[in-house]
Amino acid sequence: MAENYFKDAIKYALYKRRYPNVAIGRGATLSGENRFGKDVSILNGAYVFNSQFGDAVEVRDDCRIFESSFEGNNVVYERCSIGKSSLGKYSYLSQDSNIGGLTLGRFCSIGPGFTVGLGTHPSDFVSTSPVFFSTRKQCGVTFADREYFTEHAASVIGHDVWIGARVFMKDGTTINHGAIVAAGAVVTRDVAPYAIVGGVPARTIRMRFDDQTIESLLATSWWDWDESELRSAQKLFAQEGAEAFLSWDRNREKKS
Repeated sequence: MAENYFKDAIKYALYKRRYPNVAIGRGATLSGENRFGKDVSILNGAYVFNSQFGDAVEVRDDCRIFESSFEGNNVVYERCSIGKSSLGKYSYLSQDSNIGGLTLGRFCSIGPGFTVGLGTHPSDFVSTSPVFFSTRKQCGVTFADREYFTEHAASVIGHDVWIGARVFMKDGTTINHGAIVAAGAVVTRDVAPYAIVGGVPARTIRMRFDDQTIESLLATSWWDWDESELRSAQKLFAQEGAEAFLSWDRNREKKS
């Protein structure tokens, strides 16, 4: 116990010397070349490797971060694993989530236990075993002389997406802006903007707004506004319906 405490103390001293402006928890490991903005916290037992952080990012206990980037104002809750992914501003990832190869937009709310990036297997080959199509040696050996199948494909989640608890997203799919994915869903195909989907496999339950309103909302690209504009419009975001917001945006455009 004392030996572990001593090792943690040495690591902490070395990290604070290299990253003086980062709040570092006990047992955290910062490996490779990392870049940190202001007000970054890497909490107890977290591991970070070759990653980039904007301002106001918090990585909570026992997370694993590999070759990923955070635009800013992000929280990664306990026991998450993130590999070769990016998170846009004001997005958070709830506990026990596992993501790889994902581009996550701004203002996204990701529930606990979300999974994407685990890879896939062919369904139309004679065998689904990677020993025949992959050189990665998943079971310790391979019969393949090259890659015969794409196991991992990049996935995309747009801006302002809400994903419920325990959702699985198939590699290579896109969940578009404004969509909602119900808890427990398995997303196997692209999700349209502002659609609400659920089930196994996930299917459209309904649209959040009519087609014209969706088109108008997408045209605003409000997720790209600066913070002062967002604060000015705050109450319009926090009420039922989109007409008051869209009317405010039209007046804003006329003034500019």
